This record gives sequence, structure tokens and C-alpha cells, in this order.
Amino acid sequence: KNLPIKAVLLDQSIITGLGNIYVDEVLFASKIAPYKEANKLTIDDVKKIVEASDRILKLAIENKGTTIRSYTSSLGVIGGYQNFLCVHTKTVCPICKTPISKDKIGGRSSYYCSKCQVII
Repeated sequence: KNLPIKAVLLDQSIITGLGNIYVDEVLFASKIAPYKEANKLTIDDVKKIVEASDRILKLAIENKGTTIRSYTSSLGVIGGYQNFLCVHTKTVCPICKTPISKDKIGGRSSYYCSKCQVII
């Protein structure tokens, strides 16, 4: 698709299970900018996304998801994955200390490091 990878990963008709928070984290772990057009991804880029998705979702499940603000599940479960977030809602990149950028992509708030995540 000729759309930013962030928008494509959020499209549940293409891939299911990745929400806004996890897409930000997966793209950061993959070192891929959320603006990069999906049809310009290399096979290596796709492998990085798949591997990061698997790792991040497993860790999120182990920690009962992500609780930001006052959200709890219908059973009152509070998640703990927010303690592992690298970019979503953060202000400084944990790797290079560059301020985290926040833009709207595909109608969703998107957090990314403009230094670590490149479009190339």
C-alpha cells in the first residue's frame, strides 16, 4: 500500500492485534519511521516488524497489557506493560536522548524518534 506503515499496521483488515501503542513500540524497535510508505519496505524491514511485534506482544500479554491513565479491564485488571514503553507518551528517546516527536498519522497520535527511526 502507498500509505505510511503506521496506518497500514493499524488497519485491522490487513493485520490484527496491533493497536496504536504497540505499533509505535514495534516501529521504534524496528528502527522504522512511521511515515515510511509500506510499499517501500524491504524484506528485512518486514522481518524486523514481525520479530518486534512477536516480542512486544508476548511481553505485553505477560504483563496483562498496557494501562495508561485510568483504564482497567471489565474485571478490574490493571496492565503493567506501560512500564516497558520506549516511545509512546515519552518525551526523550531512551537510546539517543533526542526529544520524541509526536504527530498525527492516520488520525492517531504517533510517537517516534526522528533520529533512531529513519525513512530511508
